[in-house]
Amino acid sequence: MPCTDGADPSSPSGPRNPGPDPGAADRLGQTADSAPPAPGEGRPAQDQVPPGPAQRARAKTELSQQDGADERGGGGRSRRRPAWITDAQQQKQKLRQYQERLEQHRQAGFLLQSARRFKQIEGKHLALVICMNLFVAVIPLLIIGYAFLEAFNPDHTVGALIVKDLHLTGSTAHVVRDTFASAQSGKSVALSISLISLLITGLDVSATAQLAYARAFSMPPLRGLQKYLRGGAWLILLLADTGAALTLRTLAASRPLWFTLITAAALLVLEFGFFLLTPRLLLDRPFAWRHLVPGAAVCTVAGAIVHTAAVFFLRNWFGEYGNAYGAFGVGLALIAALGIIASFWVWIAAVMGVYWERKAGPAAVAAMEELPADIGAS
Repeated sequence: MPCTDGADPSSPSGPRNPGPDPGAADRLGQTADSAPPAPGEGRPAQDQVPPGPAQRARAKTELSQQDGADERGGGGRSRRRPAWITDAQQQKQKLRQYQERLEQHRQAGFLLQSARRFKQIEGKHLALVICMNLFVAVIPLLIIGYAFLEAFNPDHTVGALIVKDLHLTGSTAHVVRDTFASAQSGKSVALSISLISLLITGLDVSATAQLAYARAFSMPPLRGLQKYLRGGAWLILLLADTGAALTLRTLAASRPLWFTLITAAALLVLEFGFFLLTPRLLLDRPFAWRHLVPGAAVCTVAGAIVHTAAVFFLRNWFGEYGNAYGAFGVGLALIAALGIIASFWVWIAAVMGVYWERKAGPAAVAAMEELPADIGAS
């Protein structure tokens, strides 16, 4: 009886016997080894070779790109946003490093420290207060003082002086000349305006300047009667310096070149003396003169530049605002020019404070800061 189960496997007509093949397991293992490993599957720890630095960097880059693609969810519109943020942070870091290098430079570092000190002492607010007080107090005092010097001559007015000093012509000169009261009309209100301006707003100019210098030098401001006495002395010095400067410039306008050069040198000496005396008057501290000289010299040169710029802008502003708004426009132009001057004064305080700290040294600065406490204790 034929048995199909026991057929010869080599017979072509008989069915194959799927019996166990000893080489099947080896062939299967070779096939599995030759197939590429699936992502995430690795070899045993003992068979792994530690990747090199280049491979780790490449893997990290591919992983970050894959994470970014997963977060975008297939969209490409938000792809540039992280790049812009990264670029902005890098640029900010570069600017910070550049600023640190500039601060280590002698001249550039001084300018940066002065600007930072101006911001720390609230220079904009102090300049605004000084500007308005100058407009209310000092301008009337100058008008009245000029009227007294000219013996209330009706042909000599402040308006005519400004027109001559700034070389104004045409309608601008006419508006400026008519804006200011004549010396004869100023005679009737001279005493009242001078007293009110001096007692109410004039002393406030010196008080604000004292506060600016006290903050810039990190010193306590003056108090009591000494505050007003020293502030009044500084205000008189300011008016005298301004009057002398205006007089010298007026005299130099119609004189030869050699007289103009001598006048310019005298103006620089006057400005230098004013800047040198200001810290001693407003702070009442025994500053060494040699420590104040560099700051006063810088302020003198900067003052000449600021004065030239202010005259140039004031001449243009008189023409633009005066022709547009009349006397009111002339007042606006004066306020703008006084704002520049007031900001310069507060910046001077910051410059003097920074230069004094550099020249005097940490020991002298610490001793000066402790001086009020020692005086109070004694």
